[in-house]
Amino acid sequence: MFSRISLDQWQAFVSTVECGGFQQAGEYMFKSQSAVSHSVNRMETLLGQELFLIEGRKAVLTPLGQALLPQAKHLLGSAKKLERLAIQYQPGVFIEHSLAVDMLFPADVLELALLRFSSVLQGYRIRLHETAVSGACELLENGKVELGIASSLPAGYMQEFLLNVSLLCVVASDHSLAHFNGELNLADMKDYRQIVVSDSGMRNSQNSGWSGASQCWTVSNLSTALTFVERGLGFAWLPEHMVSDKLASGQLRLVPLCHQRECNVPMYMGFLEEYRFNPEVRLMTDIIREQCRNINSAKADTLALAL
Repeated sequence: MFSRISLDQWQAFVSTVECGGFQQAGEYMFKSQSAVSHSVNRMETLLGQELFLIEGRKAVLTPLGQALLPQAKHLLGSAKKLERLAIQYQPGVFIEHSLAVDMLFPADVLELALLRFSSVLQGYRIRLHETAVSGACELLENGKVELGIASSLPAGYMQEFLLNVSLLCVVASDHSLAHFNGELNLADMKDYRQIVVSDSGMRNSQNSGWSGASQCWTVSNLSTALTFVERGLGFAWLPEHMVSDKLASGQLRLVPLCHQRECNVPMYMGFLEEYRFNPEVRLMTDIIREQCRNINSAKADTLALAL
């Protein structure tokens, strides 16, 4: 039994939502407004229910449309990935494992996990998407990755806590904030330049760690943010695992904040329930889980010794 709704019709439905209307969706898909509207109307006829309600000039999702949207995005993403794999196919190398990992996640943990995965499944390709803020969530929803690691993941996905990433507010040792007499609050920081990392997601973009400073440089990568901080160009909240050596050497210093000098960001691992018994996803999740468990145990041992 074949699906009565085509991928092109699902694309018309998703594009109408993301672009804000039939006309905008038509421009995005290089089709006329009437063609997009006809595709959506045909879907509604086949489903026997409405997907949109027209309020003024705007198409608003019905409850059915809202329920179908996440799976529709995943369907389109999976179809695009299948096509890409077919185009890239080489004898003996067909399978690719895709994952989205927030840049805050420790790079050494990720490196070990990928190496172990590749040592077991040597014929698999790995496609790593390095994301920030909502980027991993968006890639999971769009079906472009099987596995996501981030501080926030979509509802309805299987999720588990991995570890906390500690963010420290740091500046270069020769920055004026490093030698401030007394403690600062966030209001005192507004006159200084902050380096923030932009959201890699497209739908609900926001900046990571933005405190409302009057001067702000937005970058797309943590490494760039660290470089700018090292050069005395501003302050930033950066992962402890990324700056600990530079703090120990005196190259960087903690900003003497009275509050929020340090904050913890939880990292979760998530995937669709349908992947629960997928051997590749299970292998990757088992490896990452073990690596994070080792880190958490080491931290607990260090804390116990300190006490």
